[in-house]
Amino acid sequence: MRGFNLLLFWGCCVMHSWERHTGPTLKPTTKDNKCRDSTMCPSHATCTSTVDSYYCACKQGFRSSNGQNHFKDPGVECKDIDECTEMCPINSTCANTPGSYFCTCHPGFAPSNGQLNFTDQKVECRDIDECRQDPSTCGPNSLCTNALGSYSCGCIAGFRPNPESSQKDGNFSCQRVPFKCKEDVIPDNEQVQQCQERTTVKPEYNTTESFVPVLKQISTWTKFTKEETSSLATVLLESVESLTLAAFLKPSANVTQTVRTDYLDIESKVINKECSEENVNLSLAAKGDKMKIRCSTIEESESTGTTGVAFVSFVGVESVLNERFFQDHQAPLTTSKIKLKMNSRVVGGIMTGEKKDGFSDPVIYTLENIQPKQEFERPICVSWSTDVKGGRWTSFGCVILEASEIHTVCSCNRMANLAVIMASGELTMDFYLYVISHVGMIISLVCLVLAIATFLLCRSIRNHITYLHLHLCVCLLLAKILFLAGIDKTDNQTGCAIIAGFLHYLFLACFFWMLVEAVMLFLMVRNLKVVNYFSSRNIKMLHICAFGYGLPVLVVVISASVQSQGYGMHNRCWLNTETGFIWSFLGPVCTVIAINSILLTWTLWILRQRLSSVNAEVSTLKDTRLLTFKAFAQLFILGCSWVLGILQIGPVAGVMAYLFTIINSLQGAFIFLIHCLLNHQVREEYKRWITGKMKPSSQSQTSSILLSSMPSTSKTG
Repeated sequence: MRGFNLLLFWGCCVMHSWERHTGPTLKPTTKDNKCRDSTMCPSHATCTSTVDSYYCACKQGFRSSNGQNHFKDPGVECKDIDECTEMCPINSTCANTPGSYFCTCHPGFAPSNGQLNFTDQKVECRDIDECRQDPSTCGPNSLCTNALGSYSCGCIAGFRPNPESSQKDGNFSCQRVPFKCKEDVIPDNEQVQQCQERTTVKPEYNTTESFVPVLKQISTWTKFTKEETSSLATVLLESVESLTLAAFLKPSANVTQTVRTDYLDIESKVINKECSEENVNLSLAAKGDKMKIRCSTIEESESTGTTGVAFVSFVGVESVLNERFFQDHQAPLTTSKIKLKMNSRVVGGIMTGEKKDGFSDPVIYTLENIQPKQEFERPICVSWSTDVKGGRWTSFGCVILEASEIHTVCSCNRMANLAVIMASGELTMDFYLYVISHVGMIISLVCLVLAIATFLLCRSIRNHITYLHLHLCVCLLLAKILFLAGIDKTDNQTGCAIIAGFLHYLFLACFFWMLVEAVMLFLMVRNLKVVNYFSSRNIKMLHICAFGYGLPVLVVVISASVQSQGYGMHNRCWLNTETGFIWSFLGPVCTVIAINSILLTWTLWILRQRLSSVNAEVSTLKDTRLLTFKAFAQLFILGCSWVLGILQIGPVAGVMAYLFTIINSLQGAFIFLIHCLLNHQVREEYKRWITGKMKPSSQSQTSSILLSSMPSTSKTG
């Protein structure tokens, strides 16, 4: 029994000791386990509990902001480790994710392990040869050239890129030019066989030599129709371009190549370090012609892979692609008596890259004249366009910079096949229209000078309304003088553009002052019973001048900033009619004509109602006829007759042209007649000036203002 008691005592002591030392582990409490509180550690960290404490540690892919592996400071954060600094191979993109990352190869490259996203640092991104794909990436009848991470598409001879397709969109395709390659057209020519059999491209020299037989037989093209000739020429020009571009893409292409034959010269350059500096110009020459292009233009062409430019000059092509293919939209009224002739070789600018036009810096072409330019001749820079069936010459996108007896310098915002057409004589309107317009404008100038002098010197009619007449007369006078003196000064392109800009402004100012007159006339007729309506409404002349002169400035500035090359054409110093730039003038003019027509109709209706209530003396036959004539003349004074210029379409175009010319050239005469000669007070003033008598003091009356105005015999009952 004693032994049992000793054993029991020993067991109790052992249990008490075990509970005292190990109790917290066996019996944890919420109070002691601090990791149960989720706010003890920051985001992306784990919490570890210890005896009477705890610590935080950042998860894999994150590091603590204090640099310690274990921490308890509540201000410490676990920040993501950017694995993208060194983890991915060349030609790839690293995407950092919270706590991790992955690599993706650039477009045009593929990972060596075949996985789109990878983290293995041993994986390589290798170039994809798109040109080995079957079917071809570029489509049938095309030339595909692989480059590091990219590729470029071209078309074989006899085919051209489909304008509705794009390499960027992945749907590049080639279409055959309208005229088919036929051996009966160009017999025994290697390029014909290439076009039909789609063979591979040969070196540039051999390619150029193969075109010589075609150019030798170019005189035989005269047996074809105009459409067939233009289509065949398009085949030739585009074939030379395509094969020249293909030569650029050959690995063995030299930096500079020059090929000279009797019928064709080509100079080409592969761009390496030439454009490493800013504001560098490259010059190429073929035959006696030259092309100068800026490196900024080459960079703007969006060329991928090998970058190169070339310049080609053809001999004899101008004899078949002659002036009959020139369609001039800028001179619709030119007569058939004007003689046009080709006066340069056909040249072509060729450049790699998808962008071919709309360059910020123009390409300068210097073309040698076949015959010396005469004083009476005017050159026109034209480029070959395939926007119509077959093709045609157009002056769109090119302007004359300089013209001498020997050379003509053209500035174009596009890479194109170019030539110079010489116009022998003035490109003017029909002779009768020319005489009518000039005689009418001279009469108007005399009348405007007399009207201005009358408004300034005749005190009896001097008021705010005559000031409006004065501003309109001054604008018309300046516009007509500049028109007569400068409309045909096209020798200097810059000067011609400046003249066109001033004409744009002055004629717009004329129309805005016509609008002011129409508004004031309407307000005064509507308020006939208010004496001196202008002053009673506190209308500031300064505000009206800001509208009449300021708004045209705004229109011209915006127009010039949008399309500075819209001013000046090859045959007259006016706004370009081919690009739609003319609507920067026609738009405001049509708006003013519409408003003035509505206001004038409304004014005449109100005036008719007013006159019907006046006594019989006002309604005499003589006064009624005079008022009717004055009201009708307001149509011409307020510019409503300019609508005839817009109606010059269809079979009535000729009649409308004559009506427009006669009426609007005499606008100054109408102003002088209505506002001066038919004004009783002005006639009395003229008599005093002629007889030398002193004028009695008198005040102008409102009735003398309206339509210049209601008859002086009118009285109110």
